[in-house]
Amino acid sequence: MTTAAISSREQALAGALAFVMHVLFLILLVFGVSWQHQRIDTAVVVDLWRDLPTAPPAAEPPPPPAIKPEPPPPAPKVETKPPPPVKPAPEPAPAAKPDIALKEKLEKERKLKEQQAAEAKKLAAEKSREAELEKKKRAEAEALKKKQAADAAAKSAADEQQKARDALAAQQAAAAKREIDKYMDGIRTRVKRFVLVPPSLQGNPEAEFVVTLLPGGEVLDVRLAKTSGNAAYDAAIEAAIRKAQPFSVPAGDQFQQYFRRFTMAFRPVQ
Repeated sequence: MTTAAISSREQALAGALAFVMHVLFLILLVFGVSWQHQRIDTAVVVDLWRDLPTAPPAAEPPPPPAIKPEPPPPAPKVETKPPPPVKPAPEPAPAAKPDIALKEKLEKERKLKEQQAAEAKKLAAEKSREAELEKKKRAEAEALKKKQAADAAAKSAADEQQKARDALAAQQAAAAKREIDKYMDGIRTRVKRFVLVPPSLQGNPEAEFVVTLLPGGEVLDVRLAKTSGNAAYDAAIEAAIRKAQPFSVPAGDQFQQYFRRFTMAFRPVQ
């Protein structure tokens, strides 16, 4: 039974009891008033009988009629209303059977365990994902580190190879220059052997000529590029160049690059 049902039943009982007490009190009050009225009337009648004169002995008159006491006024009717019908209190719900309560308890515990298991599974899955992400990050960082190391090693190897190539090229260039200088010195020495320096030449003037050769070292063309200031000396050098041919020259690319056309400078004293 619920608390509201118990309270309603108690209020109904209290109201009914109060109504019954009021009715009993009213009846006692009416009864008491009526009883006092009857007592007072009886006493008056007695006093009246006592005060009446006695008749002479000779002729006794008939006794006067007895005065009947007035009947007491009727008691006022009190309309009594029947007490309101007391509603029967609702019967308490039958108590759950022990097995039903136990089943409900077990069902709640089962649902709670399932919820806790689901939350634990979710937490474990989140931790697993975080671990996988961390593992992936470490693998990526390690791969990046290895790649950077490999790139650095490759760059270092490329730098070393480039240095080696540069050194080799420098060596080859130096060797080629030595070779070219050797041929140039040979041509200059050969030309000087045929130069007839004029007696009027003074000082050590320089004259430059552009020489064009054929692959066999023969002179194709000679052109004065810079005069020495002495026409006789310039003419003597040009004549010596043409007279000293053919020159010893390298073959292939070196000839095309350095001896096909070149500039030579001449001084009387070198």
